[in-house]
Amino acid sequence: MTAICVSLTEANTEATLARMAELAPVADLFEVRADFVGDLDIPALLRARAKPLLLTCRPESEGGRWPDADPDGRRRILQEAVDRGVDLVDVELDSGFDDVIAAKAGRGLVVSSHDLQGLPGDLDGLHSRMAATGADVIKIVGTARSVADVGRLLDFARRHASPAKAGRGLVVLAMGPLGTSSRILGGRYGAPFTFASPARGGEAAPGQIPAHVLAGTYGVRSVGSGTLVYGILGRDVLRSLSPAIHNRAFAERGIDAVYVPLQSESLEAFLEARSSLGLSGFSVTRPYKTELVPHLESVTPNVAEADSANTVVVQDGRLLGLSTDGDGVLLPLRQRGDVGGRRIDIVGAGGAARAAALALTRAGARVTVRARRAEQAAEVASTTGSAHGGLEALGGEPWDVLINATPVGSGAQPGKSPVPPGVLRPDRIVFDMVYEPRETPLLRAAKAAGCRTIDGVEMLVAQAVGQFEAWTGAEAPIGAMTEAAHAALDEAGARE
Repeated sequence: MTAICVSLTEANTEATLARMAELAPVADLFEVRADFVGDLDIPALLRARAKPLLLTCRPESEGGRWPDADPDGRRRILQEAVDRGVDLVDVELDSGFDDVIAAKAGRGLVVSSHDLQGLPGDLDGLHSRMAATGADVIKIVGTARSVADVGRLLDFARRHASPAKAGRGLVVLAMGPLGTSSRILGGRYGAPFTFASPARGGEAAPGQIPAHVLAGTYGVRSVGSGTLVYGILGRDVLRSLSPAIHNRAFAERGIDAVYVPLQSESLEAFLEARSSLGLSGFSVTRPYKTELVPHLESVTPNVAEADSANTVVVQDGRLLGLSTDGDGVLLPLRQRGDVGGRRIDIVGAGGAARAAALALTRAGARVTVRARRAEQAAEVASTTGSAHGGLEALGGEPWDVLINATPVGSGAQPGKSPVPPGVLRPDRIVFDMVYEPRETPLLRAAKAAGCRTIDGVEMLVAQAVGQFEAWTGAEAPIGAMTEAAHAALDEAGARE
């Protein structure tokens, strides 16, 4: 089991003790960052501990706050931690504190290395040097400049997780938003623990995830060598609701799987890292839905026609593409009446708009695709059997349903609406694919105009149902998935 180690960066001992008491129900152990604590009282920490303690005093050169110019002060703190029997003591490989390392070896010694610029060039050589110290746990932390770095790091971890190396723990982490998955997947290679923040905004290192999210949303304690890995591929996916939805579905159906953010700066980098990430399938979102299609070995007819895939199943290393975006639009609309014959205007010309136009046209709707750039709308219309037009004509032409398939109004483009309020008419349906915030400026204006509304959560769950069933062959627990989406949105709203 991979334990959750909560990193504490409080300014004094009293506040550290209070945090330990507060987080004891979710933490398995605590990392006390002595470089943050101004009046460090190790005996007081030991007397109050309800969970094991890991103490470190990180220097500035490795991402901490202790001045590099004062190695003697840091050595004294670490030596006191060893002498007083702190459960785990973390000492940097290049600290020069060989006496402290020797004194703790075999009794809870963590030897660490932190690269703030990227990944070490020779991970295997670094591991060998660290193992030679007698470390009980080797901790290697790099900074992910590409998702390919994450793949390389996880591949390295897998190679050093064989039974022959049993008895020595290995923790490898990639800092930064591109490395989020490395903080969740440690159980795949037997990591003894992973590091968590006490709460959002309290991160001791870039990319740390709150302890309650690691425990609840991702279930990291249950991730093991046989756990299947799924995720969401995109350029900005750390706020996605999909992990909450799919991980809840896996838990409801008793499936040993985890769904993680797969943030990638480019499709090429993701494809380079894919095999090392060990994926069984993944969702696809902006901006890769269309760009990915040429790299798929097999696609369903709707993907071929729309030139857009939002779901990939990995079978024997082959990428099989499908799209459930159409289901995400059709199912909510059909719950409100027949789609056939309805006049539906779609604002946007990306992959989601294309998939929606194709599904609605096939269902008998009269679809018009509208975009700021007329040539993009025309191209989508030509491949989906739809009409096309400019946004400026929206207010003068009749429609029954208006669908926003752009990110306008989302957290990335807050406070905006893709259409002016004057085009909205009572008793029409306004459907916004954006799900965060739940009530977008468009939906708020639509309600004020007397329209019926459909929010992005409904669509997100509807398309997630098809993804889950394609990956697992099990019936999706729709109620639980919807509940998980709403809970995640409520938590996100509470943080704003």
